[in-house]
Amino acid sequence: MPEQSRRSTDRVLRVLLYLASRTEPVSAAVLAEACDIPRPTLYAMLRDMQRRHFVTHFPEERTWAIGVAAFEIGSAYLRSKPLQRLARPLLVNLTAEVKETSHLAILHGNEALYLLKQTPGRYAIPLITDVGVRLPAHLTAVGKAILMHLPDSQLRALYPSPSTFVWRTGRGSRRLFDLRAELERDRRRGYSIETDLTTEGITCIAAPVFDRAGLPVASIGISFATSEHDESTWQSLAQNVCRAARLLTTRLQGS
Repeated sequence: MPEQSRRSTDRVLRVLLYLASRTEPVSAAVLAEACDIPRPTLYAMLRDMQRRHFVTHFPEERTWAIGVAAFEIGSAYLRSKPLQRLARPLLVNLTAEVKETSHLAILHGNEALYLLKQTPGRYAIPLITDVGVRLPAHLTAVGKAILMHLPDSQLRALYPSPSTFVWRTGRGSRRLFDLRAELERDRRRGYSIETDLTTEGITCIAAPVFDRAGLPVASIGISFATSEHDESTWQSLAQNVCRAARLLTTRLQGS
Protein backbone atom coordinates (compact mmCIF):
# COMPACT_ATOMS: atom_id res chain seq x y z
CA MET A 1 0.00 0.00 0.00
CA PRO A 2 1.42 3.45 -0.92
CA GLU A 3 2.47 5.58 2.04
CA GLN A 4 -0.19 8.22 1.27
CA SER A 5 -2.99 5.63 1.32
CA ARG A 6 -1.63 4.06 4.50
CA ARG A 7 -1.58 7.46 6.23
CA SER A 8 -5.14 8.23 5.10
CA THR A 9 -6.43 4.88 6.33
CA ASP A 10 -4.69 5.37 9.67
CA ARG A 11 -6.28 8.80 10.09
CA VAL A 12 -9.78 7.50 9.35
CA LEU A 13 -9.36 4.71 11.88
CA ARG A 14 -8.04 7.14 14.48
CA VAL A 15 -11.14 9.31 14.08
CA LEU A 16 -13.53 6.36 14.33
CA LEU A 17 -11.81 4.88 17.38
CA TYR A 18 -11.72 8.24 19.14
CA LEU A 19 -15.40 8.97 18.47
CA ALA A 20 -16.30 5.45 19.57
CA SER A 21 -14.59 6.08 22.90
CA ARG A 22 -16.62 9.24 23.63
CA THR A 23 -20.02 9.33 25.30
CA GLU A 24 -20.78 12.82 23.93
CA PRO A 25 -20.22 14.48 20.51
CA VAL A 26 -17.01 16.50 20.17
CA SER A 27 -15.99 19.53 18.14
CA ALA A 28 -13.73 19.29 15.10
CA ALA A 29 -11.08 21.26 17.01
CA VAL A 30 -11.01 18.65 19.78
CA LEU A 31 -11.01 15.85 17.22
CA ALA A 32 -8.14 17.38 15.25
CA GLU A 33 -6.00 17.75 18.35
CA ALA A 34 -6.84 14.32 19.79
CA CYS A 35 -6.16 12.52 16.50
CA ASP A 36 -3.23 14.74 15.41
CA ILE A 37 -4.79 15.59 12.04
CA PRO A 38 -4.57 19.04 10.36
CA ARG A 39 -7.96 20.71 10.40
CA PRO A 40 -8.32 21.15 6.60
CA THR A 41 -7.57 17.44 6.15
CA LEU A 42 -9.93 16.51 8.96
CA TYR A 43 -12.84 18.52 7.55
CA ALA A 44 -12.49 16.80 4.18
CA MET A 45 -12.36 13.40 5.90
CA LEU A 46 -15.42 14.15 8.01
CA ARG A 47 -17.45 15.20 4.97
CA ASP A 48 -16.60 11.93 3.19
CA MET A 49 -17.34 9.88 6.32
CA GLN A 50 -20.62 11.75 6.81
CA ARG A 51 -21.75 10.90 3.28
CA ARG A 52 -21.23 7.23 4.08
CA HIS A 53 -22.90 7.63 7.51
CA PHE A 54 -19.79 6.69 9.52
CA VAL A 55 -20.03 9.97 11.44
CA THR A 56 -22.95 12.19 12.41
CA HIS A 57 -22.77 15.99 12.38
CA PHE A 58 -24.78 18.16 14.79
CA PRO A 59 -24.73 21.55 13.04
CA GLU A 60 -26.34 23.54 15.87
CA GLU A 61 -23.70 22.29 18.31
CA ARG A 62 -20.89 22.16 15.72
CA THR A 63 -19.95 18.72 16.97
CA TRP A 64 -19.40 15.24 15.59
CA ALA A 65 -20.24 11.73 16.80
CA ILE A 66 -20.03 8.14 15.61
CA GLY A 67 -22.50 7.31 12.82
CA VAL A 68 -25.03 4.57 12.16
CA ALA A 69 -22.78 2.78 9.62
CA ALA A 70 -20.22 2.17 12.36
CA PHE A 71 -23.01 0.74 14.53
CA GLU A 72 -24.08 -1.55 11.69
CA ILE A 73 -20.53 -2.87 11.37
CA GLY A 74 -20.41 -3.49 15.11
CA SER A 75 -23.72 -5.33 14.95
CA ALA A 76 -22.45 -7.48 12.08
CA TYR A 77 -19.40 -8.33 14.17
CA LEU A 78 -21.62 -9.53 17.01
CA ARG A 79 -23.85 -11.53 14.65
CA SER A 80 -20.79 -13.39 13.39
CA LYS A 81 -20.33 -14.80 16.93
CA PRO A 82 -16.61 -13.93 17.02
CA LEU A 83 -16.13 -15.08 20.60
CA GLN A 84 -17.34 -18.60 19.81
CA ARG A 85 -15.39 -18.78 16.55
CA LEU A 86 -12.16 -17.67 18.19
CA ALA A 87 -12.65 -19.96 21.19
CA ARG A 88 -13.74 -23.17 19.44
CA PRO A 89 -10.26 -24.35 18.27
CA LEU A 90 -8.85 -23.54 21.71
CA LEU A 91 -11.47 -25.72 23.38
CA VAL A 92 -10.71 -28.53 20.92
CA ASN A 93 -7.02 -28.34 21.89
CA LEU A 94 -7.78 -28.06 25.60
CA THR A 95 -10.03 -31.12 25.58
CA ALA A 96 -7.40 -33.05 23.62
CA GLU A 97 -4.79 -32.11 26.23
CA VAL A 98 -6.72 -32.91 29.41
CA LYS A 99 -9.11 -35.55 27.99
CA GLU A 100 -12.05 -33.84 29.72
CA THR A 101 -15.03 -31.71 28.67
CA SER A 102 -14.28 -28.00 28.18
CA HIS A 103 -16.62 -25.00 28.10
CA LEU A 104 -16.84 -21.36 27.09
CA ALA A 105 -19.21 -19.26 29.18
CA ILE A 106 -20.23 -15.64 29.68
CA LEU A 107 -22.06 -13.81 32.44
CA HIS A 108 -25.79 -13.20 31.87
CA GLY A 109 -27.04 -11.23 34.86
CA ASN A 110 -26.01 -13.35 37.85
CA GLU A 111 -26.03 -16.53 35.79
CA ALA A 112 -23.33 -18.29 33.78
CA LEU A 113 -24.48 -18.87 30.20
CA TYR A 114 -22.70 -21.70 28.37
CA LEU A 115 -21.83 -20.82 24.76
CA LEU A 116 -19.61 -23.73 23.71
CA LYS A 117 -19.00 -27.28 24.87
CA GLN A 118 -16.27 -29.64 23.65
CA THR A 119 -16.38 -33.27 24.77
CA PRO A 120 -13.58 -35.85 24.60
CA GLY A 121 -15.71 -38.28 22.63
CA ARG A 122 -17.90 -41.20 23.58
CA TYR A 123 -16.24 -41.54 26.98
CA ALA A 124 -17.39 -38.11 28.15
CA ILE A 125 -19.19 -38.04 31.48
CA PRO A 126 -22.80 -36.76 31.33
CA LEU A 127 -23.02 -33.10 32.33
CA ILE A 128 -25.85 -30.58 32.60
CA THR A 129 -23.71 -27.82 31.07
CA ASP A 130 -24.96 -27.98 27.48
CA VAL A 131 -24.81 -24.99 25.14
CA GLY A 132 -27.51 -22.49 26.09
CA VAL A 133 -27.83 -23.72 29.69
CA ARG A 134 -27.76 -21.10 32.44
CA LEU A 135 -26.61 -21.84 35.98
CA PRO A 136 -26.16 -19.58 39.03
CA ALA A 137 -22.81 -17.90 38.46
CA HIS A 138 -21.71 -18.12 42.10
CA LEU A 139 -22.06 -21.93 41.98
CA THR A 140 -19.99 -22.46 38.84
CA ALA A 141 -16.27 -22.17 38.26
CA VAL A 142 -16.89 -20.46 34.90
CA GLY A 143 -19.15 -17.94 36.62
CA LYS A 144 -16.82 -17.24 39.52
CA ALA A 145 -13.87 -16.81 37.14
CA ILE A 146 -15.68 -13.76 35.75
CA LEU A 147 -17.20 -12.55 39.03
CA MET A 148 -13.80 -12.45 40.74
CA HIS A 149 -12.69 -9.59 38.47
CA LEU A 150 -15.83 -7.45 38.73
CA PRO A 151 -15.86 -4.28 40.86
CA ASP A 152 -17.58 -4.58 44.23
CA SER A 153 -20.38 -2.23 43.15
CA GLN A 154 -21.30 -4.62 40.34
CA LEU A 155 -21.20 -7.60 42.68
CA ARG A 156 -23.63 -5.82 45.03
CA ALA A 157 -25.94 -5.11 42.10
CA LEU A 158 -25.90 -8.76 41.05
CA TYR A 159 -26.43 -10.04 44.61
CA PRO A 160 -28.45 -7.36 46.43
CA SER A 161 -29.84 -9.69 49.13
CA PRO A 162 -29.44 -13.21 50.57
CA SER A 163 -32.48 -14.32 48.56
CA THR A 164 -30.44 -14.00 45.34
CA PHE A 165 -28.18 -16.83 46.49
CA VAL A 166 -29.70 -20.08 45.28
CA TRP A 167 -28.35 -23.62 45.73
CA ARG A 168 -28.48 -26.87 43.82
CA THR A 169 -26.80 -29.30 46.22
CA GLY A 170 -27.17 -27.40 49.50
CA ARG A 171 -23.61 -26.03 49.22
CA GLY A 172 -22.24 -22.64 48.22
CA SER A 173 -22.09 -19.06 49.42
CA ARG A 174 -25.20 -17.80 51.18
CA ARG A 175 -24.16 -14.16 51.69
CA LEU A 176 -22.27 -11.56 49.69
CA PHE A 177 -19.62 -11.50 52.42
CA ASP A 178 -18.95 -15.22 51.89
CA LEU A 179 -18.89 -14.85 48.12
CA ARG A 180 -16.38 -11.98 48.32
CA ALA A 181 -14.04 -14.12 50.42
CA GLU A 182 -14.36 -17.01 47.99
CA LEU A 183 -13.71 -14.79 44.97
CA GLU A 184 -10.67 -13.23 46.65
CA ARG A 185 -9.15 -16.69 47.14
CA ASP A 186 -9.81 -17.48 43.49
CA ARG A 187 -8.35 -14.14 42.35
CA ARG A 188 -5.12 -14.75 44.27
CA ARG A 189 -4.88 -18.25 42.80
CA GLY A 190 -5.62 -17.03 39.27
CA TYR A 191 -8.44 -19.48 38.55
CA SER A 192 -11.67 -20.80 40.08
CA ILE A 193 -12.49 -24.28 41.34
CA GLU A 194 -15.94 -25.67 42.09
CA THR A 195 -16.72 -29.12 43.51
CA ASP A 196 -20.20 -30.53 44.19
CA LEU A 197 -21.92 -27.13 43.91
CA THR A 198 -23.83 -27.79 40.68
CA THR A 199 -23.60 -31.59 40.49
CA GLU A 200 -22.48 -34.09 43.12
CA GLY A 201 -19.18 -35.74 42.22
CA ILE A 202 -18.21 -33.16 39.57
CA THR A 203 -15.34 -30.68 39.79
CA CYS A 204 -14.84 -27.69 37.48
CA ILE A 205 -11.81 -25.45 36.98
CA ALA A 206 -12.09 -22.16 35.04
CA ALA A 207 -10.05 -19.07 34.16
CA PRO A 208 -11.17 -15.61 32.96
CA VAL A 209 -10.90 -14.12 29.48
CA PHE A 210 -10.37 -10.36 29.13
CA ASP A 211 -11.20 -7.79 26.45
CA ARG A 212 -9.19 -4.78 25.24
CA ALA A 213 -10.35 -2.72 28.22
CA GLY A 214 -9.12 -5.37 30.64
CA LEU A 215 -12.66 -6.41 31.57
CA PRO A 216 -13.66 -10.06 32.07
CA VAL A 217 -15.92 -10.93 29.14
CA ALA A 218 -15.93 -14.73 29.32
CA SER A 219 -14.28 -17.74 30.88
CA ILE A 220 -12.93 -21.10 29.79
CA GLY A 221 -13.35 -24.11 32.02
CA ILE A 222 -13.14 -27.88 32.23
CA SER A 223 -15.39 -30.34 34.08
CA PHE A 224 -14.51 -33.83 35.27
CA ALA A 225 -15.53 -36.55 37.69
CA THR A 226 -13.84 -35.66 40.97
CA SER A 227 -12.87 -39.28 41.53
CA GLU A 228 -10.96 -39.39 38.21
CA HIS A 229 -8.27 -36.89 39.22
CA ASP A 230 -6.35 -36.75 42.46
CA GLU A 231 -6.42 -33.25 43.95
CA SER A 232 -2.64 -33.05 43.55
CA THR A 233 -3.16 -32.95 39.76
CA TRP A 234 -5.65 -30.10 39.77
CA GLN A 235 -2.98 -27.42 39.53
CA SER A 236 -1.59 -29.04 36.39
CA LEU A 237 -5.08 -29.13 34.88
CA ALA A 238 -5.57 -25.49 35.87
CA GLN A 239 -2.41 -24.51 34.00
CA ASN A 240 -3.89 -25.90 30.79
CA VAL A 241 -7.13 -24.00 31.41
CA CYS A 242 -5.30 -20.75 32.15
CA ARG A 243 -3.20 -21.15 29.01
CA ALA A 244 -6.33 -21.51 26.87
CA ALA A 245 -7.92 -18.46 28.54
CA ARG A 246 -4.78 -16.39 27.93
CA LEU A 247 -4.74 -17.43 24.27
CA LEU A 248 -8.36 -16.35 23.82
CA THR A 249 -7.59 -13.07 25.58
CA THR A 250 -4.76 -12.54 23.08
CA ARG A 251 -7.08 -13.37 20.17
CA LEU A 252 -9.50 -10.73 21.48
CA GLN A 253 -6.57 -8.28 21.73
CA GLY A 254 -7.33 -8.16 25.43
CA SER A 255 -5.15 -7.55 28.43
